[in-house]
Amino acid sequence: MILLAIDIGNTHVTCGIYDKKWNEIIRIPSNENSFNSFSSLKKHKITHAAISSVVPKLNAIYIKSIQDLFNINPFLITHENCGVELIVDKPSEVGIDRICNTAAAQQINKPAIIGDIGSATNYDVVDKNGAFIGGAISPGLETAANNLFNKAALLKSTAFMIPPSSIGKNTQTNLQSGIMFGAIDVIDGMFKRLEIDLGCKGINKIITGGFGKLISPHLKTKHQLIPNLTLDGIRLIFKNSI
Repeated sequence: MILLAIDIGNTHVTCGIYDKKWNEIIRIPSNENSFNSFSSLKKHKITHAAISSVVPKLNAIYIKSIQDLFNINPFLITHENCGVELIVDKPSEVGIDRICNTAAAQQINKPAIIGDIGSATNYDVVDKNGAFIGGAISPGLETAANNLFNKAALLKSTAFMIPPSSIGKNTQTNLQSGIMFGAIDVIDGMFKRLEIDLGCKGINKIITGGFGKLISPHLKTKHQLIPNLTLDGIRLIFKNSI
């Protein structure tokens, strides 16, 4: 079985090819004009496909693309077919990416707190039985910084870098300090707060998401960096569905 796993997010669509391991992973913009990049995956002999999406308007586009390119019907993950227990007020409102993160974390160690650092920063809390019990959502690095970019002629390309000191000496390093160290301290603080409220010992802490690799080395929180956590969750949910 060669699986195409697709994680449709608000900013990027991440596509992974799995055949005993992740052989190729590409990230393309979340819009309707990225078909050329997606069609490059046709070189793989894909036999199955599964989709996690938080952008419903793109679902039909990717489903049809998969049908046309690979002649297969993809499995669209929902809160009803995911096989993950959702102990929250409204299971239908839980982001599918968070469900997939939970499915992957179940296989690593429970309980767990996942920091998924992307266009938004999601904190997913998994109890000792492997159920998703809630968490928190905060603005991501880009979202939080957009107001600064809009109000001043600042170079966005250099903003998402870790400066040598928290005390910035020019506009660029002031911006870097506020955005990057501010985000790092918030993430550390949220992990601590969620750990207290979860009230368990031996909590596994995981960092993932588009900005995860950049942020991970600077966190005080002891954690694992697992960049492909959501794709692993898609794969595991699909595997359990067949």
